[in-house]
Amino acid sequence: MTELKLTKLQVLDFLKKHKLMSIATYGDHPWIATVYYSYDDVMNIYFLSSPETLHAMHIKKNELVAISIADSDQKPADIKRGLQLYGHAQQISDSAKIQHALRLWKETLNISDPLLSYQNMMKKVVKGRMYRITPKKIKLFDQELFDVEDGQEPVLLV
Repeated sequence: MTELKLTKLQVLDFLKKHKLMSIATYGDHPWIATVYYSYDDVMNIYFLSSPETLHAMHIKKNELVAISIADSDQKPADIKRGLQLYGHAQQISDSAKIQHALRLWKETLNISDPLLSYQNMMKKVVKGRMYRITPKKIKLFDQELFDVEDGQEPVLLV
């Protein structure tokens, strides 16, 4: 059995293999949305969303979020693999950080649309805005890496 310790490298390796996440928010009631994401080398998660979406409005009121990422092609009998994370989400406001996050998001998702730009965001041609999730607690369940009972998977506190 592999040592029961989750590392940043294992988390980053998992993140690079997937592109969609579910983000759970809470405002007047709980909500969940599925969005495309990117990430950086310190495990911040970035996504693009319109501030008019319910999950973005929730984040404005309450920055605490949870996310889940899993391979939707997994079968019940397959080795289970997925990631769960709790953290703080915010709409990015600094222009240099927005540009960095947007560039990273487009590169990760292989998007080359020149209309999707910081300049067009500022002109309100593009309604989407960049958001960053700063993780606080990450749980990786990977039955190949960690031979443990369900619920006993290692956790990384950030």
